[in-house]
Amino acid sequence: MPQKTNNSFIGIYLRLLGTIRPYLGALVAAVLCMLLLAASTGVYAWAVGPLLKFLVSQGEMGGQEILGLVPGLDPSHLDRRALLTGLPLFILAVALVKGLSYFGQFYLMGLVGQKVVADLRQRMFERLLRLEPAFYHNMPTGQILSRFTSDVYAVEQAVTFAFAAYLRDSLQVVVLLVLAFLMDWKLSLLAFLVLPAALVPIVYFGKGLRSTSQQSQYTLGALADRLQQAISAMRIVQVFGGEESESRRFAGENRHYLRVMLRSFAVRALQSPVMEFLGALGLAATIWYAGSRVLSGELDPGHFVSFFAAALMLYNPLKSLGRMGDVVAAAVAAAERLFQLLDREPQIADRPGALTLERARGELRFEAVGFSYGERPVLLDISFCARPGEVIALVGPSGAGKSTLVNLIPRFYDVTAGCIRLDGIDIRDLRLRDLRRQIALVTQETVLFNDTVAANIAFGSAGVAPSRLVEVARQANALEFIEALPRGFDTIIGEGGVRLSVGQRQRLAIARALLKDAPLLILDEATSSLDSESEMQVQSALDRLIENRTVLVIAHRLSTVFRADCILVLQDGRLVERGRHSQLVQAGGLYQRLFELQFKQEEAKT
Repeated sequence: MPQKTNNSFIGIYLRLLGTIRPYLGALVAAVLCMLLLAASTGVYAWAVGPLLKFLVSQGEMGGQEILGLVPGLDPSHLDRRALLTGLPLFILAVALVKGLSYFGQFYLMGLVGQKVVADLRQRMFERLLRLEPAFYHNMPTGQILSRFTSDVYAVEQAVTFAFAAYLRDSLQVVVLLVLAFLMDWKLSLLAFLVLPAALVPIVYFGKGLRSTSQQSQYTLGALADRLQQAISAMRIVQVFGGEESESRRFAGENRHYLRVMLRSFAVRALQSPVMEFLGALGLAATIWYAGSRVLSGELDPGHFVSFFAAALMLYNPLKSLGRMGDVVAAAVAAAERLFQLLDREPQIADRPGALTLERARGELRFEAVGFSYGERPVLLDISFCARPGEVIALVGPSGAGKSTLVNLIPRFYDVTAGCIRLDGIDIRDLRLRDLRRQIALVTQETVLFNDTVAANIAFGSAGVAPSRLVEVARQANALEFIEALPRGFDTIIGEGGVRLSVGQRQRLAIARALLKDAPLLILDEATSSLDSESEMQVQSALDRLIENRTVLVIAHRLSTVFRADCILVLQDGRLVERGRHSQLVQAGGLYQRLFELQFKQEEAKT
């Protein structure tokens, strides 16, 4: 459901317009072009009457009146043939000015709009990079993607087109109104009596469109999220026969979006005929009143034609202003969602006066650490010390808190009790960038990007020499398969490394960690899903990676922790046992039961 906000429609729109501030130069140039466009439009409207008089009077009247606008020209000395030549040239000159000014305002406003949108995208992405993992647990991916697609598109339409239309059409309305009142103020009062009434439906429809636009953006995000989940889990959906249930769930979201959009179209469909009727009302009254004055000889027909042309030209920009209401309403609803993201402050951030740290020795100490997800405790009173160069293994049943514990070290979450110290310093007192520079991470589900092998290994490291890439690839037992790829280190490996085997992906992740050369290493059982041959190669690479580092390894296979300096056994968020493998087996506690259970399972497989 849409999140409530205290921001008003006007406040959000003004804030959206504030994003244009860095590009005021282009905006001012665009406004100057709009002024020229409005002036040339006014000249067109005014010239219609004199042109008609010129034609009807066979050149006796009207031509001098028009050419009198040309600086330095005295049309009273021109004959009818000279006037006939000069008038088309004058019309062409006005048309050229109008065309160039329209091009200028359109291009410049497009430039401003695209730069604003690019800035918003960049700011949102940079904010996403700073937000803590808890944000992504609560915010569906589809909702995030909709902000970068449909929401940004709505803002783009408003800034590039709606704002330009408001400026351009408002200037034309002002010029044409002034021209009309200068020609005949009585007729103008009657003709434009309907103008204030036209503002009422504009405001009314604007409110309705804002509400429906906001709902449509949220429902579209939910639709995108449902689609993203189905695609990412397609193999599970198909194997477990979930096609019909997924189809029903998607159909439900689709129907909801359809209902919202139909309401939106109903409001839009009413807007145009209402504005059209109001315009026709003013036009009908004007023709009746003007016709009676022309018949009585009170009003010159030529002036009436010019006035009528100005009135007709006036209603088009007024209708355009009314149509822009739905664009602005959609943009304000979208901008509200964008600003919610941009205004969200990271929950994990540097403290005032945070300390810098070039390279840690690697002593990691947990002191009575506790952590809770809301009201639910996950870790309770965890205390241990990992000395530089030691390997600490974390063992326990599923849900014991192993992954949560290691996620506290790079401050993906902050402890809710106790503290974690690195080289004697509370990690919350360190700059976040410096803390994370001390940590390398190799997970069970390898994270790779749709980029080259070289870019994936060097991720986060700038200016890495090719020889260094070759060296870490060799240490990770990855060089042989990399050189066998079609373009070697320049081969694109696909999203998530889909073009590589599981073992190859793990070795690239190990090469990435080797390149980082961090004093702390976190391993989330990097060999648990490998076949025997791949496991041997990955384990060999891990042995090189572990050397001279403080290592915390989450162990699903107990065979991988035999050489650990200390094994920590967790159960229900508590540290229930600690020691080396032989000690824990002899103690006859939880570790022994886990070990015997896994040993029997592996024996049964053979």
